[in-house]
Amino acid sequence: MKDRIADSQVPPEAATSAEDNERYGFSRFASHPFFGEVNRWLVERVASLGHRFVDLACGPGAVTELLLQRLMDRGRGLIYAVDPSLSELDRARRRVASGLVEFIQGSAENLSRLVPQVDVVVFCNAIHLIKDKLQVLSEIRKVLRSGGTLAFNTTFFKGCYPPGTERFYRYWILRAAQYLRERGVSVLRAEKSESLEWVTPEEYGALVSAAGFVEPTWRLHEVTLSPESLEDIGQFSLFVRGALPRVPLEIGADALAQAVRVAMRDAGIQGGVPRFWLQFIARTQA
Repeated sequence: MKDRIADSQVPPEAATSAEDNERYGFSRFASHPFFGEVNRWLVERVASLGHRFVDLACGPGAVTELLLQRLMDRGRGLIYAVDPSLSELDRARRRVASGLVEFIQGSAENLSRLVPQVDVVVFCNAIHLIKDKLQVLSEIRKVLRSGGTLAFNTTFFKGCYPPGTERFYRYWILRAAQYLRERGVSVLRAEKSESLEWVTPEEYGALVSAAGFVEPTWRLHEVTLSPESLEDIGQFSLFVRGALPRVPLEIGADALAQAVRVAMRDAGIQGGVPRFWLQFIARTQA
């Protein structure tokens, strides 16, 4: 299949250098075993529900690879791997070399212009980045056939912190800010990044229903984030900008990395920090 480039504009956060994408991208965090675990759980529940799939916001191709493994077991199928970032698509293309995958550059907001109708749309670890979630869910609805399935997950939602772990995140930001101030770097009061839109599972259910889906179901999938994985998510550009507004990326990433284990000690947490992923599945009317 020939890869396609959409007319849509690449978001500013995607328009960074290849070096910055490598250093401050999501791939390092996504390489940890628990990340594959939560995505595999979702893929295994929808991979048998059709032959044509969209992996929306495919990033470096981890979920595309999981879908492809299932399709190869069955001997047929097609995956449209869609992402706004050319650098992430390049990573995915290197990771997943198969004629069963077509790579398409474009945004979730324009999905119905990018792909034909499919059986399943998988949207992993990105819906929290969407400002107008109802509009994107409606776009997904347009590309799903009757009886088709939407499956998405995220760990950035209201309710992601198991009881007793919220204090770790407060300490993490406080210790990172303290680290910066000791080095003469001013830090603004941290506010949630405008690009991270957190809602509750119940609010997701209402949005999904408003977009025309039926039978929405969800569960909380608990994993343990190791100190190393927290250090890696602390290098992700969007996370740094949300946690430490207006601090230069390199300096903020260093502060967050330095503060992880100190914050765990202050919060009395050993080994790792529990966290919930929201796993969500809905379908279109048959």
